[in-house]
Amino acid sequence: MGFNPEQVKIARRLSYGAELFQSYFFRNPFFHEQFDDGYKALICFVENYAYQRQGAAPAYSEIAVKALKNSFNRGARSVTIVDAKQVWKDYQKIARNEYNNLEVNRTHNPMCSDKGLLTVMAKKNITNLASHVKSLIQNNQTKEAHELVDDIRGIGTKIASLYLRDIAYLGRIPENRIKDQYYLQPVDTWIEQTLSIIFGDRKPKVLMKKQEMIVNLCEMANVSPIGFSQGAWMLGSQVAGDYSTFQQLAKGQNAKAIIKEHIEERKRYVSDAERWLMHWPES
Repeated sequence: MGFNPEQVKIARRLSYGAELFQSYFFRNPFFHEQFDDGYKALICFVENYAYQRQGAAPAYSEIAVKALKNSFNRGARSVTIVDAKQVWKDYQKIARNEYNNLEVNRTHNPMCSDKGLLTVMAKKNITNLASHVKSLIQNNQTKEAHELVDDIRGIGTKIASLYLRDIAYLGRIPENRIKDQYYLQPVDTWIEQTLSIIFGDRKPKVLMKKQEMIVNLCEMANVSPIGFSQGAWMLGSQVAGDYSTFQQLAKGQNAKAIIKEHIEERKRYVSDAERWLMHWPES
């Protein structure tokens, strides 16, 4: 499929948002240290990916971090089935005692010992999830990397692609050397809107075709497919906030005014929060 000049311009325009995404979401040093520390890799995964499905309670990832800390914060080591069962037991205990008996959603919880994160790692003898996935991508086993993450209870194809995308970026893997790059393209509601803006009625209906189209467009536009994915999501969900505004931003209509208003809105919030803090009662 060929791409017209306007489609190429939109791809380049949206990729500008990648730098903002990266500076904001990868501030925690754990992101960059995880490849050398299995515990940090686990924390990064459960805090930022494992519980990102729609409707998941924010407390789920907090409980997971506490349960993992009980078993793994003394240093990276091999993961066993015994660990998986103990962490799941701790997870349920923490949910019951510290989170008002929160329902743990066993059928979709990645910490569940039945097909959960630690069980998958134990069965495949994976000590560090991040470095293992990075190695698979580097060795032209992108499909296998995606299947590994996708098979973890409660994850799914979108989150698996999101994780692979960020691992490839953080691991500094040259994109032109990655086989089957489309596996690194998560398609959520904002990417769906992006495709609608760029392709209209010609937007593919099949997931893999959507992912391949993004990669091909980025190749034509000479921009990073990873950067395009990060930038489009950032500009849509965090800066624009609605389809109409996002469409203007993507097409370069009032773009600077939209971004400026986003910045001013954040400044107003910080200013209001600072005034509020000054009046917080001491006792």
